[in-house]
Amino acid sequence: MQVFKTYFKVMKKQMFSILLYGGIFIAITLIMTFNQIDNSNNTFVEEKVPVIVVNEDEESSFIDGFKDYMGKYVEYVEVEDNEEARKDALFNRKVYYILTIPEGFTAAIMSGDEITMEKQSVPDSQDTFFVDAAINNYMSTAQLYIKYNSGSSTEELNSHISSSLEINTEVAFDVKREEAVISSKLFNKSYFSYLGYIMIGCFILGVSSVMVSFHSIDIRRRNYASPISESNYNFQLILANLCFVMSYLLVFIVVGYIANTNHSLNPNMLLSWLNAILFGATVLSISYLIGITVKGKNAVQALSTMLSLGLAFISGIFVPQEYMGNTVMKVARFTPSYWFVKSNDTIASITKYSFKNMSGVFGMMGIQIGFAAAIISIALVVSKRKRQQAN
Repeated sequence: MQVFKTYFKVMKKQMFSILLYGGIFIAITLIMTFNQIDNSNNTFVEEKVPVIVVNEDEESSFIDGFKDYMGKYVEYVEVEDNEEARKDALFNRKVYYILTIPEGFTAAIMSGDEITMEKQSVPDSQDTFFVDAAINNYMSTAQLYIKYNSGSSTEELNSHISSSLEINTEVAFDVKREEAVISSKLFNKSYFSYLGYIMIGCFILGVSSVMVSFHSIDIRRRNYASPISESNYNFQLILANLCFVMSYLLVFIVVGYIANTNHSLNPNMLLSWLNAILFGATVLSISYLIGITVKGKNAVQALSTMLSLGLAFISGIFVPQEYMGNTVMKVARFTPSYWFVKSNDTIASITKYSFKNMSGVFGMMGIQIGFAAAIISIALVVSKRKRQQAN
């Protein structure tokens, strides 16, 4: 295992920079994650939720009655009548919920047809759950009256709904347990999303720097003259890369597990770990390709910074994907980090862990594996051409 040992001798020279790089990023990630959780928990107060209602339908007494009912739970906020102003208000937390009433909504409701309102909300804000509950409560009551009193006018319908919804029932919730579960999911979502940025930067810096040393033309020519076969040589290099990446990733996983207030090995946490491991394998393939392609360690450092920041901004690591423009998201779909973040967000939103609910997550993980396989294939082609040039 001479190549394996030499790999870590070369890595040892880079270890201080890699550990310092990772330590600083872990500290920043934990600070940002806990800050996001604190901001989310602070929204859980008994106040009306600021919302924007966009009515694309004609004004009607039914919509007026609905808005009067919702006024008990929300505070209506007025902004400029355009999509950009509404998204800015949501991003800056001036509002937590945007509700769009589509054209033909009243007519569809009164005729008993299925139609839904569109919503945009602050991710993981507990206040939005109460808005959803209020909307569903009003609409389900309306549909019930329309089903059995189809001849009622909108005014009569509003009167019936108002009378029914004035009846209150005391319900007790296990708030502490629910908050613990939500806080744990929010921590995993934030921590592992930021971890994607760390993995790109650290793995490229570590793996590519070592691979540059092993793939200089003089070293390659010496290796071809050595008694070690090419397959054995490549096997030892791959094994060394996997050991470094998985050991480094294990540190991040352990730190995240310790920092999370919920230490139970629930499906949410296990899926987050699996998603991070698969993305780590994808980043390893990228790092390997860079290491055998570039000619200097300065270029590796430049690519490490450029790719980590570029992929983090375009894929939704720093800015949530729901706030990104459609054009950016179309481009981001061609990057593995987009599917890593999307899978991570989906894992956090799952409440019932059935195969049907998790099939989408497994599909996104499969796409990451596809990226890794494609990049490794390219790396093998490049490696073969370099070998031919060295002979």
